[in-house]
Amino acid sequence: MSKITALKSLVSSTVGRQKNSADMNKNALNMHQVKVDSKTRKNILSIDNFAVRPGELVAILGPNGAGKSTLLRTINMLQPYRGEMQLFGQDVSFSNKTNLRRRSSLVFQETLLLDDTVFNNVARVLQFRGVSKNQIKQRVYTALETFGCEHLANRSARSLSGGEGKRVCIASGLVADSELLLLDEPSASLDVAIRPQIIEKIRQWAQARGSAVILVSHNFTDILNFADRAIALFDGCIIQDDKLDNLIRRPANQQIARLVGMENIIPCRIKPSDRGYLIKLANSIEFFYPGELKTTITACCLSSDAFYLDNASYPIPYQPGVVRIEGRVERILRGIATDTIRFQMGEQTLTAKLHHSYTSDNIYRHGIIKLAFNPTDAHFV
Repeated sequence: MSKITALKSLVSSTVGRQKNSADMNKNALNMHQVKVDSKTRKNILSIDNFAVRPGELVAILGPNGAGKSTLLRTINMLQPYRGEMQLFGQDVSFSNKTNLRRRSSLVFQETLLLDDTVFNNVARVLQFRGVSKNQIKQRVYTALETFGCEHLANRSARSLSGGEGKRVCIASGLVADSELLLLDEPSASLDVAIRPQIIEKIRQWAQARGSAVILVSHNFTDILNFADRAIALFDGCIIQDDKLDNLIRRPANQQIARLVGMENIIPCRIKPSDRGYLIKLANSIEFFYPGELKTTITACCLSSDAFYLDNASYPIPYQPGVVRIEGRVERILRGIATDTIRFQMGEQTLTAKLHHSYTSDNIYRHGIIKLAFNPTDAHFV
């Protein structure tokens, strides 16, 4: 290699590193090869790479024991770990952890409040951050009012119900207007009727202040109403990091498909052909899929809303290669606008969601139902 070529290579490499470093410094969070172990279990958490941009709303999904709460505690520097982590462009290992922690807020799954008034519990967060007294009162009451608990300000925190305590904890977590919010099951203990309102208020609060949020929730409705990006975590590892819609409709494997509530997961076999791939489902159903597929797939995923009712009264829109199936109705769950139909196709029980106007006079229990779907609506894992 000539000296000129070597110099160009060195300059290019240096510029590349500088650019990558600059991109990382723009993030609220960067994690690289972060691992958490315990005395009894290794790899409670094993994160190869995970980054969150300022203002980004991220949801973490996973079964019990997947490492979701451990991830939040690690980010909040409450959990020992190995690896590299940056918060707000600063390497945690060489920075003042107290100052970094004050730029973020963690709302625990448990209701953790001091034996004091509600007002003082929320105010203490601002006092720790050195906020002046004349600002504290206004900010505390704004946070309490936002989450519907301003009338509790003078009550003892120990006298609160579970739902009241959770709302006060959320107000305490958000009152500091932190750059990074870590929320562990924020809708736990809340009445079902107010959960969507509280999640929406958290989203609006974060967006108004440009805060990044990492939200953990078992309540899938929380996630649907909140995040644009979703992380599927299993056994401490990130299995899929994707747009929420992709993770729901294009899960990476059967585990994630079940986690997100994919209603129809049908065993299948595939065979390459000159027309694409021949897909063989249960009950001798066959169809051609025109896209690219891995030959290792074992299941076909179909969302319940992928089906059309196929009869003379409601002909399906013309689509090349449409797949027609039929089965015997086992159960009909009536809804306001949409009915959920569970039907038997061979050895498989499948689910279809159809508009009520299509099903009210045409579908009955133990009757035969004829449906159709577009091959491009199928997803394979």
